[in-house]
Amino acid sequence: MSKDESRVTSFHGCWLMTRWMAVVFLFVGLAAAQTRDLSGEQLLSRAVEEHQSGDYPKAILDYQAYLKAHPGAGAVRSNLGAALSHEGRYQEAIRQYTLALAAQPSNYGIRFNLALAYYKAGEPQRAVNEFETVNAALSDADPQRRRAVLLLSECYLQLGQDERVVALLNPLADTDPNDLTLAYLLGTALIHQGQEERGARMIERILRNGDTAEAHMLMAYTRLKASDKKGAKEEVDRALALNPNLPEAYSLQGRLAFLASDVEGAKMAFRKALALDPNAFDSLLFLGTLLREEGQAKEAHELLARGIRLRPKEVRIRYQFALEDSAEGNDAGAAALLQSLIKDAPEYTEAHRSLSTIYFRLGRVQDGRKERKIAEDMDAAIQAHDQEKGRALK
Repeated sequence: MSKDESRVTSFHGCWLMTRWMAVVFLFVGLAAAQTRDLSGEQLLSRAVEEHQSGDYPKAILDYQAYLKAHPGAGAVRSNLGAALSHEGRYQEAIRQYTLALAAQPSNYGIRFNLALAYYKAGEPQRAVNEFETVNAALSDADPQRRRAVLLLSECYLQLGQDERVVALLNPLADTDPNDLTLAYLLGTALIHQGQEERGARMIERILRNGDTAEAHMLMAYTRLKASDKKGAKEEVDRALALNPNLPEAYSLQGRLAFLASDVEGAKMAFRKALALDPNAFDSLLFLGTLLREEGQAKEAHELLARGIRLRPKEVRIRYQFALEDSAEGNDAGAAALLQSLIKDAPEYTEAHRSLSTIYFRLGRVQDGRKERKIAEDMDAAIQAHDQEKGRALK
Protein backbone atom coordinates (compact mmCIF):
# COMPACT_ATOMS: atom_id res chain seq x y z
CA MET A 1 0.00 0.00 0.00
CA SER A 2 1.40 3.40 -0.94
CA LYS A 3 1.60 6.16 1.60
CA ASP A 4 -1.13 8.02 -0.25
CA GLU A 5 -3.26 4.88 -0.28
CA SER A 6 -2.67 4.39 3.44
CA ARG A 7 -3.85 7.93 4.00
CA VAL A 8 -7.03 7.19 2.09
CA THR A 9 -7.53 3.90 3.89
CA SER A 10 -7.06 5.59 7.24
CA PHE A 11 -9.42 8.38 6.28
CA HIS A 12 -12.35 6.56 4.67
CA GLY A 13 -14.75 4.82 6.97
CA CYS A 14 -13.85 7.01 9.95
CA TRP A 15 -16.74 9.44 9.69
CA LEU A 16 -19.79 7.42 10.51
CA MET A 17 -18.55 3.98 11.38
CA THR A 18 -16.82 4.57 14.70
CA ARG A 19 -18.53 3.14 17.70
CA TRP A 20 -18.23 6.46 19.50
CA MET A 21 -20.60 8.32 17.23
CA ALA A 22 -24.35 8.46 17.38
CA VAL A 23 -24.99 7.54 13.76
CA VAL A 24 -27.48 10.04 12.41
CA PHE A 25 -27.24 10.46 8.66
CA LEU A 26 -27.57 12.78 5.78
CA PHE A 27 -30.08 14.26 3.46
CA VAL A 28 -30.17 17.05 1.00
CA GLY A 29 -32.10 19.30 -0.96
CA LEU A 30 -35.04 18.79 -2.97
CA ALA A 31 -36.79 22.06 -3.62
CA ALA A 32 -37.64 24.15 -0.59
CA ALA A 33 -41.36 23.62 -1.17
CA GLN A 34 -40.84 19.87 -0.93
CA THR A 35 -38.80 20.03 2.29
CA ARG A 36 -41.48 22.14 3.96
CA ASP A 37 -43.91 19.25 3.52
CA LEU A 38 -41.66 16.86 5.41
CA SER A 39 -41.50 16.51 9.16
CA GLY A 40 -38.11 16.90 10.82
CA GLU A 41 -37.88 13.13 11.30
CA GLN A 42 -38.61 12.45 7.66
CA LEU A 43 -36.06 15.04 6.55
CA LEU A 44 -33.40 13.58 8.80
CA SER A 45 -34.21 10.03 7.70
CA ARG A 46 -33.88 11.04 4.08
CA ALA A 47 -30.57 12.75 4.77
CA VAL A 48 -29.25 9.58 6.38
CA GLU A 49 -30.29 7.48 3.40
CA GLU A 50 -28.65 9.91 0.98
CA HIS A 51 -25.48 9.91 3.04
CA GLN A 52 -25.38 6.11 3.21
CA SER A 53 -26.00 5.81 -0.53
CA GLY A 54 -23.16 8.24 -1.32
CA ASP A 55 -25.29 11.18 -2.46
CA TYR A 56 -23.30 13.66 -0.38
CA PRO A 57 -24.41 16.93 -2.05
CA LYS A 58 -28.06 16.20 -1.32
CA ALA A 59 -27.23 14.97 2.15
CA ILE A 60 -25.47 18.25 2.88
CA LEU A 61 -28.50 20.30 1.87
CA ASP A 62 -30.90 18.21 3.93
CA TYR A 63 -28.65 18.25 6.97
CA GLN A 64 -28.45 22.02 6.69
CA ALA A 65 -32.24 22.26 6.38
CA TYR A 66 -32.73 20.06 9.43
CA LEU A 67 -30.21 22.02 11.49
CA LYS A 68 -32.01 25.30 10.84
CA ALA A 69 -34.84 23.95 12.96
CA HIS A 70 -32.65 21.88 15.31
CA PRO A 71 -29.34 23.80 15.72
CA GLY A 72 -28.40 21.91 18.88
CA ALA A 73 -28.39 18.46 17.24
CA GLY A 74 -24.68 17.74 17.66
CA ALA A 75 -24.68 14.27 16.08
CA VAL A 76 -26.46 15.58 12.99
CA ARG A 77 -24.01 18.47 12.78
CA SER A 78 -21.17 15.95 12.96
CA ASN A 79 -22.68 14.00 10.08
CA LEU A 80 -22.92 17.22 8.09
CA GLY A 81 -19.21 17.69 8.78
CA ALA A 82 -18.58 14.18 7.47
CA ALA A 83 -20.45 14.86 4.24
CA LEU A 84 -18.69 18.19 3.74
CA SER A 85 -15.33 16.56 4.36
CA HIS A 86 -16.10 13.86 1.79
CA GLU A 87 -16.72 16.62 -0.76
CA GLY A 88 -13.38 18.27 0.06
CA ARG A 89 -15.01 21.20 1.87
CA TYR A 90 -12.71 20.83 4.84
CA GLN A 91 -12.97 24.28 6.39
CA GLU A 92 -16.77 24.02 6.44
CA ALA A 93 -16.45 20.54 7.93
CA ILE A 94 -14.11 21.84 10.62
CA ARG A 95 -16.67 24.47 11.60
CA GLN A 96 -19.44 21.87 11.88
CA TYR A 97 -17.30 19.48 13.93
CA THR A 98 -16.24 22.34 16.22
CA LEU A 99 -19.87 23.30 16.81
CA ALA A 100 -20.78 19.67 17.43
CA LEU A 101 -17.97 19.35 19.98
CA ALA A 102 -19.19 22.44 21.80
CA ALA A 103 -22.40 20.52 22.47
CA GLN A 104 -20.68 17.17 23.14
CA PRO A 105 -17.10 17.87 24.33
CA SER A 106 -16.50 14.30 25.48
CA ASN A 107 -17.55 12.72 22.17
CA TYR A 108 -14.20 11.42 20.92
CA GLY A 109 -15.71 10.20 17.67
CA ILE A 110 -16.49 13.77 16.71
CA ARG A 111 -13.06 14.93 17.89
CA PHE A 112 -11.42 12.18 15.83
CA ASN A 113 -13.29 13.37 12.75
CA LEU A 114 -12.30 16.97 13.49
CA ALA A 115 -8.67 15.85 13.60
CA LEU A 116 -9.12 14.08 10.27
CA ALA A 117 -10.59 17.22 8.72
CA TYR A 118 -7.60 19.27 9.89
CA TYR A 119 -5.30 16.55 8.53
CA LYS A 120 -6.95 16.56 5.11
CA ALA A 121 -7.02 20.37 5.09
CA GLY A 122 -3.23 20.41 5.42
CA GLU A 123 -3.15 21.70 8.99
CA PRO A 124 -1.05 19.01 10.70
CA GLN A 125 -0.36 20.96 13.90
CA ARG A 126 -4.06 21.43 14.58
CA ALA A 127 -4.66 17.80 13.68
CA VAL A 128 -1.97 16.82 16.19
CA ASN A 129 -3.70 18.77 18.97
CA GLU A 130 -6.94 16.85 18.40
CA PHE A 131 -5.37 13.43 17.75
CA GLU A 132 -3.31 13.73 20.95
CA THR A 133 -6.50 14.35 22.94
CA VAL A 134 -8.22 11.36 21.32
CA ASN A 135 -5.18 9.13 21.79
CA ALA A 136 -4.91 9.99 25.48
CA ALA A 137 -8.58 9.17 26.03
CA LEU A 138 -8.66 5.75 24.35
CA SER A 139 -7.66 2.50 25.96
CA ASP A 140 -5.16 0.17 24.30
CA ALA A 141 -8.02 -2.25 23.65
CA ASP A 142 -10.03 0.26 21.66
CA PRO A 143 -9.87 -0.67 17.95
CA GLN A 144 -9.77 3.01 16.97
CA ARG A 145 -6.64 3.75 18.98
CA ARG A 146 -4.24 2.22 16.46
CA ARG A 147 -5.76 4.28 13.66
CA ALA A 148 -5.40 7.42 15.79
CA VAL A 149 -1.78 6.53 16.59
CA LEU A 150 -0.88 6.05 12.92
CA LEU A 151 -2.51 9.29 11.83
CA LEU A 152 -0.88 11.15 14.73
CA SER A 153 2.48 9.66 13.72
CA GLU A 154 2.06 10.81 10.14
CA CYS A 155 1.27 14.34 11.34
CA TYR A 156 4.40 14.28 13.51
CA LEU A 157 6.37 13.14 10.46
CA GLN A 158 4.98 16.02 8.38
CA LEU A 159 6.05 18.42 11.12
CA GLY A 160 9.58 16.99 11.21
CA GLN A 161 9.11 15.58 14.73
CA ASP A 162 10.80 12.25 14.07
CA GLU A 163 11.59 11.58 17.73
CA ARG A 164 7.87 11.67 18.53
CA VAL A 165 7.11 9.21 15.74
CA VAL A 166 9.68 6.79 17.13
CA ALA A 167 8.43 7.18 20.71
CA LEU A 168 4.83 6.59 19.65
CA LEU A 169 5.37 3.66 17.28
CA ASN A 170 8.20 1.78 19.01
CA PRO A 171 5.82 0.01 21.42
CA LEU A 172 3.71 -1.16 18.46
CA ALA A 173 6.57 -2.13 16.15
CA ASP A 174 6.26 -5.88 16.69
CA THR A 175 2.53 -6.17 17.30
CA ASP A 176 1.64 -6.66 13.63
CA PRO A 177 4.45 -7.49 11.16
CA ASN A 178 2.01 -6.98 8.27
CA ASP A 179 1.19 -3.38 9.17
CA LEU A 180 3.12 -1.74 6.34
CA THR A 181 1.87 1.75 7.18
CA LEU A 182 3.45 1.50 10.62
CA ALA A 183 6.65 0.02 9.14
CA TYR A 184 6.92 2.89 6.66
CA LEU A 185 6.26 5.67 9.18
CA LEU A 186 8.60 4.21 11.80
CA GLY A 187 11.27 3.30 9.24
CA THR A 188 11.24 6.82 7.79
CA ALA A 189 11.57 8.43 11.22
CA LEU A 190 14.38 6.06 12.23
CA ILE A 191 16.37 6.77 9.07
CA HIS A 192 15.84 10.53 9.49
CA GLN A 193 17.31 10.15 12.99
CA GLY A 194 20.32 8.22 11.71
CA GLN A 195 19.16 4.86 13.08
CA GLU A 196 19.83 3.11 9.77
CA GLU A 197 20.10 -0.41 11.21
CA ARG A 198 16.63 -0.36 12.76
CA GLY A 199 15.31 1.49 9.72
CA ALA A 200 16.69 -1.30 7.54
CA ARG A 201 14.64 -3.82 9.52
CA MET A 202 11.51 -1.87 8.64
CA ILE A 203 12.59 -1.91 4.98
CA GLU A 204 12.98 -5.68 5.13
CA ARG A 205 9.52 -6.00 6.64
CA ILE A 206 8.01 -4.02 3.77
CA LEU A 207 9.98 -5.95 1.14
CA ARG A 208 8.73 -9.26 2.53
CA ASN A 209 5.30 -8.14 1.43
CA GLY A 210 6.44 -7.45 -2.13
CA ASP A 211 8.37 -4.87 -4.11
CA THR A 212 6.91 -1.52 -2.97
CA ALA A 213 7.54 2.15 -3.61
CA GLU A 214 7.80 2.73 0.14
CA ALA A 215 10.65 0.27 0.56
CA HIS A 216 12.58 1.91 -2.28
CA MET A 217 12.02 5.35 -0.72
CA LEU A 218 13.44 4.16 2.59
CA MET A 219 16.41 2.70 0.70
CA ALA A 220 16.83 6.02 -1.12
CA TYR A 221 17.03 7.94 2.18
CA THR A 222 19.51 5.41 3.52
CA ARG A 223 21.76 5.69 0.45
CA LEU A 224 21.62 9.48 0.51
CA LYS A 225 22.75 9.50 4.15
CA ALA A 226 25.68 7.34 3.05
CA SER A 227 26.48 9.95 0.33
CA ASP A 228 25.57 7.44 -2.39
CA LYS A 229 23.69 9.92 -4.58
CA LYS A 230 23.67 7.62 -7.61
CA GLY A 231 22.20 4.76 -5.60
CA ALA A 232 19.64 7.11 -4.03
CA LYS A 233 18.53 8.28 -7.47
CA GLU A 234 18.12 4.70 -8.66
CA GLU A 235 15.93 3.91 -5.66
CA VAL A 236 13.79 7.01 -6.23
CA ASP A 237 13.35 6.05 -9.89
CA ARG A 238 12.23 2.56 -8.83
CA ALA A 239 9.79 4.04 -6.32
CA LEU A 240 8.24 6.32 -8.95
CA ALA A 241 7.98 3.45 -11.43
CA LEU A 242 5.87 1.59 -8.86
CA ASN A 243 3.89 4.63 -7.70
CA PRO A 244 4.06 7.82 -9.80
CA ASN A 245 1.86 9.67 -7.28
CA LEU A 246 4.26 9.69 -4.34
CA PRO A 247 5.03 13.34 -3.44
CA GLU A 248 7.98 12.51 -1.19
CA ALA A 249 9.62 10.71 -4.10
CA TYR A 250 9.47 13.85 -6.23
CA SER A 251 10.77 15.92 -3.31
CA LEU A 252 13.80 13.66 -2.99
CA GLN A 253 14.20 13.55 -6.76
CA GLY A 254 14.39 17.36 -6.69
CA ARG A 255 17.04 17.37 -3.97
CA LEU A 256 19.13 14.85 -5.92
CA ALA A 257 18.76 16.87 -9.13
CA PHE A 258 19.95 19.98 -7.29
CA LEU A 259 22.97 18.10 -5.91
CA ALA A 260 23.76 17.13 -9.51
CA SER A 261 23.59 20.85 -10.50
CA ASP A 262 20.38 20.29 -12.50
CA VAL A 263 18.48 23.30 -11.15
CA GLU A 264 15.68 23.18 -13.73
CA GLY A 265 15.17 19.47 -13.13
CA ALA A 266 15.08 20.14 -9.40
CA LYS A 267 12.43 22.84 -9.74
CA MET A 268 10.33 20.60 -11.97
CA ALA A 269 10.45 17.76 -9.45
CA PHE A 270 9.58 20.04 -6.53
CA ARG A 271 6.58 21.39 -8.45
CA LYS A 272 5.38 17.85 -9.13
CA ALA A 273 5.60 17.07 -5.42
CA LEU A 274 3.59 20.17 -4.52
CA ALA A 275 0.96 19.38 -7.15
CA LEU A 276 0.38 16.08 -5.34
CA ASP A 277 0.78 17.44 -1.81
CA PRO A 278 0.67 21.23 -1.28
CA ASN A 279 2.22 20.65 2.16
CA ALA A 280 5.29 18.73 0.98
CA PHE A 281 7.68 20.57 3.29
CA ASP A 282 11.01 19.80 1.60
CA SER A 283 9.63 20.98 -1.74
CA LEU A 284 8.30 24.20 -0.19
CA LEU A 285 11.68 24.87 1.40
CA PHE A 286 13.94 24.00 -1.52
CA LEU A 287 11.80 25.44 -4.32
CA GLY A 288 11.25 28.60 -2.27
CA THR A 289 15.00 28.86 -1.74
CA LEU A 290 15.80 28.38 -5.44
CA LEU A 291 13.23 30.96 -6.51
CA ARG A 292 14.48 33.44 -3.91
CA GLU A 293 18.01 33.05 -5.23
CA GLU A 294 16.70 33.66 -8.77
CA GLY A 295 14.96 36.86 -7.69
CA GLN A 296 11.41 35.50 -7.98
CA ALA A 297 10.58 37.07 -4.65
CA LYS A 298 6.77 36.88 -4.68
CA GLU A 299 6.42 33.15 -5.40
CA ALA A 300 9.40 32.35 -3.19
CA HIS A 301 7.79 34.18 -0.27
CA GLU A 302 4.47 32.38 -0.78
CA LEU A 303 6.16 28.98 -0.72
CA LEU A 304 8.36 29.76 2.28
CA ALA A 305 5.40 31.22 4.16
CA ARG A 306 3.47 27.98 3.65
CA GLY A 307 6.49 26.08 4.89
CA ILE A 308 6.94 28.11 8.04
CA ARG A 309 3.26 27.68 8.90
CA LEU A 310 3.90 23.94 8.84
CA ARG A 311 7.15 24.08 10.84
CA PRO A 312 7.52 27.43 12.57
CA LYS A 313 10.66 26.34 14.44
CA GLU A 314 12.49 24.88 11.43
CA VAL A 315 15.84 26.72 11.29
CA ARG A 316 16.44 26.31 7.55
CA ILE A 317 13.25 28.09 6.59
CA ARG A 318 13.78 30.79 9.22
CA TYR A 319 17.20 31.34 7.67
CA GLN A 320 15.59 31.86 4.26
CA PHE A 321 13.26 34.49 5.69
CA ALA A 322 16.26 36.31 7.16
CA LEU A 323 17.98 36.32 3.75
CA GLU A 324 14.74 37.54 2.20
CA ASP A 325 14.62 40.49 4.60
CA SER A 326 18.26 41.27 3.89
CA ALA A 327 17.68 41.20 0.12
CA GLU A 328 14.83 43.70 0.57
CA GLY A 329 17.16 46.06 2.47
CA ASN A 330 15.79 45.27 5.92
CA ASP A 331 19.10 44.39 7.56
CA ALA A 332 17.85 45.20 11.05
CA GLY A 333 14.97 42.74 10.61
CA ALA A 334 17.29 40.13 9.12
CA ALA A 335 19.71 40.52 12.04
CA ALA A 336 16.88 40.02 14.55
CA LEU A 337 15.75 36.85 12.76
CA LEU A 338 19.29 35.47 12.65
CA GLN A 339 19.90 36.28 16.31
CA SER A 340 16.75 34.35 17.26
CA LEU A 341 17.74 31.46 15.00
CA ILE A 342 21.27 31.25 16.46
CA LYS A 343 19.83 31.24 19.96
CA ASP A 344 17.85 28.10 19.04
CA ALA A 345 20.54 26.54 16.81
CA PRO A 346 23.99 27.89 17.77
CA GLU A 347 25.68 25.27 15.52
CA TYR A 348 24.15 26.76 12.33
CA THR A 349 27.36 27.98 10.69
CA GLU A 350 25.74 29.81 7.76
CA ALA A 351 23.59 31.84 10.13
CA HIS A 352 26.73 33.12 11.90
CA ARG A 353 28.37 33.90 8.57
CA SER A 354 25.34 35.80 7.26
CA LEU A 355 24.88 37.65 10.55
CA SER A 356 28.53 38.72 10.37
CA THR A 357 27.98 40.25 6.92
CA ILE A 358 24.82 42.04 8.06
CA TYR A 359 26.53 43.41 11.17
CA PHE A 360 29.29 44.91 9.01
CA ARG A 361 26.65 46.55 6.80
CA LEU A 362 24.96 47.96 9.89
CA GLY A 363 28.26 49.41 11.10
CA ARG A 364 28.52 46.96 14.02
CA VAL A 365 32.12 46.08 13.24
CA GLN A 366 33.00 44.35 16.52
CA ASP A 367 29.88 42.18 16.39
CA GLY A 368 30.64 41.38 12.75
CA ARG A 369 34.16 40.24 13.57
CA LYS A 370 32.87 38.13 16.46
CA GLU A 371 30.35 36.28 14.26
CA ARG A 372 32.90 35.83 11.48
CA LYS A 373 35.35 34.29 13.97
CA ILE A 374 32.65 31.88 15.22
CA ALA A 375 31.91 30.79 11.64
CA GLU A 376 35.62 30.33 10.85
CA ASP A 377 36.14 28.24 14.00
CA MET A 378 33.17 26.07 13.08
CA ASP A 379 34.52 25.55 9.55
CA ALA A 380 37.91 24.58 10.98
CA ALA A 381 36.31 22.10 13.40
CA ILE A 382 34.32 20.49 10.58
CA GLN A 383 37.43 20.24 8.40
CA ALA A 384 39.44 18.66 11.23
CA HIS A 385 36.64 16.17 11.92
CA ASP A 386 36.47 15.18 8.26
CA GLN A 387 40.25 14.71 8.11
CA GLU A 388 40.21 12.56 11.25
CA LYS A 389 37.37 10.50 9.83
CA GLY A 390 39.34 10.00 6.61
CA ARG A 391 42.40 8.82 8.53
CA ALA A 392 40.26 6.41 10.56
CA LEU A 393 38.82 4.92 7.36
CA LYS A 394 42.29 4.38 5.95
